[in-house]
Amino acid sequence: MEDGIASTISCLDFVSDLKPFKSMWKIRVKVIRLWKQYTCVLGETMEMVLADSKGDMIHATVKKELVSQFVTLISQGESKLMVNFIVTMAAGSYRPTKHPYRIVFLPTTRLRMCDALPSNLTGLDPVKFESIKDGSQNTDYLVDVIGQIVEVSHVEVVSVNGKDTQKLSLELRNQDDDRLPMVLWGKFATDVNDAIQLRGEHKIIVVLRFGKIKVWKDERSISNAYNVSDVALNPNLEEVQAFIELLPKDDMALAIVDPKPLALTNGVSDKDDFFIHTPRKSIADVKASRQVEKCVVMCTIAGIDSDMGWFYLSCKVCSKKVLTVPSESEDDGLDLFKHNYFCVKCNQHDPRLIPRYKLHVVVLDHTSDTKFLLFDNLALQLLHQPCIELTGPITDEEVQEPYLLPAAINNLVGKTFLFKIQIERENYLYKHETYKVLKIITNTDMISQFDLTQSPTGSETFKAIDNSIVSDAPEGSMMLRGCSSQQSDSTSLTPAKRIGAPVINLDETFDQTSVTRTNCPVKIKKEKKDKSG
Repeated sequence: MEDGIASTISCLDFVSDLKPFKSMWKIRVKVIRLWKQYTCVLGETMEMVLADSKGDMIHATVKKELVSQFVTLISQGESKLMVNFIVTMAAGSYRPTKHPYRIVFLPTTRLRMCDALPSNLTGLDPVKFESIKDGSQNTDYLVDVIGQIVEVSHVEVVSVNGKDTQKLSLELRNQDDDRLPMVLWGKFATDVNDAIQLRGEHKIIVVLRFGKIKVWKDERSISNAYNVSDVALNPNLEEVQAFIELLPKDDMALAIVDPKPLALTNGVSDKDDFFIHTPRKSIADVKASRQVEKCVVMCTIAGIDSDMGWFYLSCKVCSKKVLTVPSESEDDGLDLFKHNYFCVKCNQHDPRLIPRYKLHVVVLDHTSDTKFLLFDNLALQLLHQPCIELTGPITDEEVQEPYLLPAAINNLVGKTFLFKIQIERENYLYKHETYKVLKIITNTDMISQFDLTQSPTGSETFKAIDNSIVSDAPEGSMMLRGCSSQQSDSTSLTPAKRIGAPVINLDETFDQTSVTRTNCPVKIKKEKKDKSG
């Protein structure tokens, strides 16, 4: 038996031997990467990167008409004997290997189980930052990168080819303290952003497999490439451990920064989106609208509606809000005095939890007032702190109600921003005066330019010089912080008088009897399970 296996292995071909002149090849390979890819021309195909015992890699494709035949026979990380396939030229600008050819499966291709190739056969081959930045790396080939994340922006939602897409900008450094910009898109952006929020005090090492080198105005960066790329944070790999040992011993802290506001994203820049492509409206115009549309509003945060809370608990796996449900008692079913959590989408009790922002802000301009709703990524853009840093770690005790506002959220009051919002049918049909925010611009220069170049003729406007509103009375005016829903609904907001720079006396704007809740730390706690019944 052993002689038969040895004989089989000895007659196998290596990946480096593969050429187009025949199809009866026999190879033993490990599936390094497996993904599905859709194009208008080819439909949905199954793609993979294969590596042999020498570590040589080649790209392989299963065409759409054969996907159903092979989809259950191949899994990432498995080793297989492959027999009978076509070898054809490799081409294109997203090539995952340096091999000049690629494999195309036939209906007669055969796959067999075999002894597993080593677990440390990963195909990981990180390139030097300098080789990306100086242009010596061919941009047609996808590359691997290892780096420590030293800067991260909030997640933006940008328009790419007419579709809203999540974008996360990062800066990496290597063992020589060289820096490399990285941009992640789509699910990669949200997944990495969530992982960073739970980072603790540890260094965050990112490993990007099969990344695309991007060139913009002679500046090079690295990005994920459709479904082929894979991103891992602090993976248990020998290469990662060796990289950490070589990093400078300076305990550099991770910085949360604003993204570059004018960077193009294969579509429309933020400036063009706000200044040209999306109509501007005042708050009065928004409330008078009778159609579903998007618009840009320049206004000032005048308060936080604390009755609606400022965060919610979500499932770490699917990001959806979890339900608080009564705990089940071993004696008589439901225990009405205890609770746990349930994720509807995952159909799971006690899922892993992560707090996310959900801010209801009262906003004001020279025409009227209303409320805007900001979810996690947009609130992060304003606060520059992950939600979990304000809530504190999740423990195994009871959760407090999230209506007590931290100082960082109170400090938003009085600041002026550009908001791109969505007007929905509910807003004008049912008088629902809370509008969902889609994007924000916080850059003071852009806010000032927007105000100067596009303000309606004859109207008084804000001059957002320092991105904040200064009260006429340094100590006497009230900054509305934790306003109640009932109070803010019944309070008549009157436009503040403005001449030149943005000076608003909030005493004139809000009823001075409004309640301001005291700041206090918020602890997220989880109910202990009573195992004794």
